[in-house]
Order: sequence, then structure tokens, then C-alpha cells
Amino acid sequence: MTTLPVCQTLLLEPHNGVLHITLNRPESRNAMSLQMVAELRAVLAAVRDDRGIRALVIGGAGGPVSAGATSRTWPVPAGKGRRPTVT
Repeated sequence: MTTLPVCQTLLLEPHNGVLHITLNRPESRNAMSLQMVAELRAVLAAVRDDRGIRALVIGGAGGPVSAGATSRTWPVPAGKGRRPTVT
């Protein structure tokens, strides 16, 4: 199996060909931050060609899978004075 990246916002548990990915930011209802998106992309790139991983299961710590995005961590678009509101 491929070596998985070290993650701060994701919990990774490979088991019998299934990689369980848990979004681990329960204090924000697992809202996606830029760091979480980067880590998720790195994990997906790492296992893309791994024949030992047959399935991915994505869940959320402490309840919801994800409440969406955390607008505080996303960059402000050029020429705009404020971040968009995420509901």
C-alpha cells in the first residue's frame, strides 16, 4: 500500500482495501478549510494508482460530514473588500 501523507485535519484508517477518511474539525462542524482541502487532495493523489485501495469512505468527526467551507480561511477575491458569506 502507498504511504499516506501526514494530515492534521483528516484521520486516515486503511482497512482491508478500504480507506476511511474522517474530516476531523468537529469544532467547526467539519467545515472545509484550505488546509483540509490541500490534505484531501494529497491523500487522493497518493492513492489514485494504488490497486490495494478499492474504496474510499468519507465521514465526519462528531456528527456532520461537512458544514461546507470556512470562509475565514479562503482568500478574498482580487478587487473585493470582503470575503463571500458562506451559509
